[in-house]
Amino acid sequence: MARSCFIDMGNSRIKLWLCDNEKIIASYAVAHQYSPNILMSGLPKEFYGYVDFVGVSSVLNDKVNQELESLCLLLWRCTPQFARTDYATLGIQCAYKDPALLGIDRWLNILAVAVRQPVCVVSCGTALTIDVVNDNQHLGGYIFPGMNLQLSSLLHGTQRVRPHDITYATLDFGKNTSESVHHGILLACIAAIEKVYAALKQMTDKNVQLILTGGDSERLSPHLQIAHDMMPELLLMGLQRYFGHSS
Repeated sequence: MARSCFIDMGNSRIKLWLCDNEKIIASYAVAHQYSPNILMSGLPKEFYGYVDFVGVSSVLNDKVNQELESLCLLLWRCTPQFARTDYATLGIQCAYKDPALLGIDRWLNILAVAVRQPVCVVSCGTALTIDVVNDNQHLGGYIFPGMNLQLSSLLHGTQRVRPHDITYATLDFGKNTSESVHHGILLACIAAIEKVYAALKQMTDKNVQLILTGGDSERLSPHLQIAHDMMPELLLMGLQRYFGHSS
């Protein structure tokens, strides 16, 4: 039985899936603080065994990636394979003239949902990214500051905007500074998603699928006026598909 490990090295967290063939048998996630060696202090015992393939998605720099490679060799005696954005993968054409400039996290999300095209995939994390795919063509997308980055920019860029609590409960008009800030951030994200979705629907004149993933998707989901699916581990699904470990 083939045993594989898939690793998502994101901006703030590292996530792992341990699989027998396509079946997930263990998972783990932890804040990495820019060092994959954090895994040595808390990795579940299920991961300390034979692994014959390691597939990696990383948005971090070469130094961190080299540390991760060394860790994989130490744990499993297996050199990891890093996913890369290309002109075309699994029949999907990349919109970027230089595919290397498209983040691998966005590319893997696209590959994970491409079977449902026309599709709009939204990753709600440190950044809010939106990508659209139709007729096996990635049409491009958008990158916005995520909800916490929007809040941080207001705090750092102003002297008197000081919201006193963290809540994104409604889209109502804010009746104090705190509500105005948090409701405004929520509105900006919702409006962006619905605008892009409407544009793709008008362009294709088809039933467009909307997929949300990422840590802030649960904050945004209740306020969307569009039917959608939430797929929290979308990137790891795309990573499996990229390396041919998923049907």
